[in-house]
Amino acid sequence: MTYPNDETPIVPVVARQYRDAHRETGTKGTLVQTARALFESQGVASTTLAAVARGAHVSRTLLYYYFSSKDELVEAVLNDCAEDFVDSISLWNESRVFGHTPQELANFSRTLRRTLYGADGTERPIVRVLDELGCRDEFMTRVLREAVSCISDQVVSEYAAYHSIEISLVPEMFCVVLAGIARLYKVKPDISDEDVSAIIAQTLRLDMRVINVPEWRESRDD
Repeated sequence: MTYPNDETPIVPVVARQYRDAHRETGTKGTLVQTARALFESQGVASTTLAAVARGAHVSRTLLYYYFSSKDELVEAVLNDCAEDFVDSISLWNESRVFGHTPQELANFSRTLRRTLYGADGTERPIVRVLDELGCRDEFMTRVLREAVSCISDQVVSEYAAYHSIEISLVPEMFCVVLAGIARLYKVKPDISDEDVSAIIAQTLRLDMRVINVPEWRESRDD
């Protein structure tokens, strides 16, 4: 994260700890990423544990050390996919310029679109996996809940320190906005990031004035 009059990036402790706590690493992480790539390219039913082990360059015995069944591996892949969404919000939060609401709202809109859709405008490959497993709605509900929690923990308190919050039921309103924008992209895929930003600003009644808060870092470090 950077702030006006200061080019030194500051990585929020909350965001870093969140990522460290929720991503699989090492051999287990490699197995999850290999399985995810295979699920997305050839489907879950067509992917065997032996194929995952070969792709990760480990023995089947080692794979079974980390995952006792295919269902357990599938769950780990779904967990990893869910973190994509939350990580994208955390990374946006780390890089945003505090007080520059119009600019950062547009960046948030672009982040949300890139998380849901590829460069060609089509849905991410993981959606096919979710449809095959029949858990798309359940997965998106989970992602929405975690994304709202991330925003509430990392963004709302900072905004509230220098702006009045003009809405009530804040987490619930974020749920409405994020779910609505995701649906809007399907109804009107060519909508601009600027228009999406305007919709978010109007719905949440955000203060769009640009403010400089040089004392923010000092107060943050106290």
